[in-house]
Amino acid sequence: MLDYSVLVLGAGVCFIGGLLGGLSGAGTGLIVAAFLTPIVGAKAVMPALAIIMLINNGSRVFYYRQSVDLKISVIMIALALPGTWFGTQLYMSLSVGTLEFILGAAILAVLAHRVVHRHRQSALTRAISSSASPESPAPSTLTQRWIGGPIALAYGFINSVVPGSGVMVLAFFSAIGMSASAVIANDAVLSAVLNLVKIALFRNLDGLPDSLILISLLCGLATIPGVWFAKWLSSRMQQKTQQGLIELVIAASALHLVIRALT
Repeated sequence: MLDYSVLVLGAGVCFIGGLLGGLSGAGTGLIVAAFLTPIVGAKAVMPALAIIMLINNGSRVFYYRQSVDLKISVIMIALALPGTWFGTQLYMSLSVGTLEFILGAAILAVLAHRVVHRHRQSALTRAISSSASPESPAPSTLTQRWIGGPIALAYGFINSVVPGSGVMVLAFFSAIGMSASAVIANDAVLSAVLNLVKIALFRNLDGLPDSLILISLLCGLATIPGVWFAKWLSSRMQQKTQQGLIELVIAASALHLVIRALT
């Protein structure tokens, strides 16, 4: 049985994780995973996170529901499900070091590309609007949305194996021009559905015993006040500031994965 002081500390950690995730769309899984690993063991972390992040992302969907784009979310979910199934099947025996390194490096590359080309975006948008009809989306936007298919499939797999992998979807949603609130909302919808599927799969694979479910529920509920506070802060935060926070969390999370893979 866990000590009460450990449960209180865990609740505090999960509150902070919920706050950070609610503001930026990412970070909750990494913080909570760092706390849970020495308590439940490395093999139990991803099954536990499936429950915690289902609750956390469910609360984000509620608080950011007006920014949800159902069309994009449904497409991304459908494309991610095969990867989720495959990832959960391999989780118990797969070494995650190589995946962590590849994921972190890829996210950093995407983020670097976004930062380098940010100042060109306004000029490109003006050029397209003056030379193309309103019905014709920019070629760069079409390319970015096409890339969303492989990203969703890869995310479904990696999200079942590596905590904190949601930053790759955040990078994609940001790259196609979503606002900060829309990035958080649609990432939450995608993650909530995939976590629900992972719970069923891990349970079927005997990776989610009753005792782990109880701990996970307590930690997940502790993230909800953090998400509420994040929503309150985001309504008083400038769009540019919140977008910058998203990029900062993306970079920090990617660096964390690369460093962890190398140590």
